[in-house]
Amino acid sequence: MKTCFYIGHINNIGGVESWIYYIAQLYGRNRDITLYYSELADGAEPQLERLKPLIKIRRYYGQIVKCDTAIFCYDISPINSFIAKEKLYFVHGVFSKYGYKKFDLPEGITRVVAVSKTAGDDFEKLSGRKCEIMYNPLYIEKPKKVLRLISATRISEDKGSIWEKMQIFAKKLENSNIPYIWFVFTNSKIKSNNKNIIFMSPELSITNYIADADYLVQLSKSEAYAYSVIESLTIGTPVIITNFDAAIEMGVKDGENGYILNMEMDNIDIDKIYNHIPKFVYEPKNSDKEWKELLGKETKVEPDKLIKVKCVHRDGFTDNTTGKFRKYKDTWYCDKERALELYNFTDCHLIDIID
Repeated sequence: MKTCFYIGHINNIGGVESWIYYIAQLYGRNRDITLYYSELADGAEPQLERLKPLIKIRRYYGQIVKCDTAIFCYDISPINSFIAKEKLYFVHGVFSKYGYKKFDLPEGITRVVAVSKTAGDDFEKLSGRKCEIMYNPLYIEKPKKVLRLISATRISEDKGSIWEKMQIFAKKLENSNIPYIWFVFTNSKIKSNNKNIIFMSPELSITNYIADADYLVQLSKSEAYAYSVIESLTIGTPVIITNFDAAIEMGVKDGENGYILNMEMDNIDIDKIYNHIPKFVYEPKNSDKEWKELLGKETKVEPDKLIKVKCVHRDGFTDNTTGKFRKYKDTWYCDKERALELYNFTDCHLIDIID
């Protein structure tokens, strides 16, 4: 064997794991490189899987390893088991920041290499060994766009098999190797192992999130006139919806301001959805005239006067209009009607009116 790396513990994430991967990507295809490791952290199997096409991988269990060059980092305990012409120790940290006051390298290390001058200067003070500098290799694959999805919906029977449809759509994205993140604002309790779908607590307004998304997704069996779809289109975010009856009436145009899927979810064109995100201008339908007629002429309206009150019930009470628990001696403001209702509460005296 030509070059052997020993990394005692392979983690599921970490800088050393990235280091060996970039080395493998840049140099592994046409050089004899073998990685030895002793322990594999839970969830770290993908680290090895991505290395296998590039370099050789061996489990170290105490055997003698013969090679031209042996490279260690952090754990150097098996150094005497590696028979090599050169043995290098790579410094991957500013060790004094880890609490080290001194670092003793074993005999046999022929070269000490640090990944930065900062790390090297620090290690030299601790060990007395002069460090060469070799900056970390880097191999960046052309990044793919992360598709950003958002939904604001109940996941309930009245919406049809909406969760099943969402899972079908997510699976289509995964099968096409599309990176995505899907924020779902809902009051429904859903158990999911999909790490790309993030359930969010309901909010009164999610327009900021809609504006940041590539699509709003609504896969209901029926909608009368879906507010979230109208909000999304008005903001300029296209939609992915099922072909419920009101879709066309709302002004959704397939391929122009979104994509319309059938209820069987068998016409999903992932390529179009991912590579052709529509740009459009949308004008929502308007019934402003009718609303003004219904609500009557404009008039001056005095806002409710707020009254300061204090809880005098020693056990406190839950305000059923807000769901908030009021503790003894809490003070807050409410409108006059609510203040009188609490003041005249039939079972006991709950509050005092302060002003």
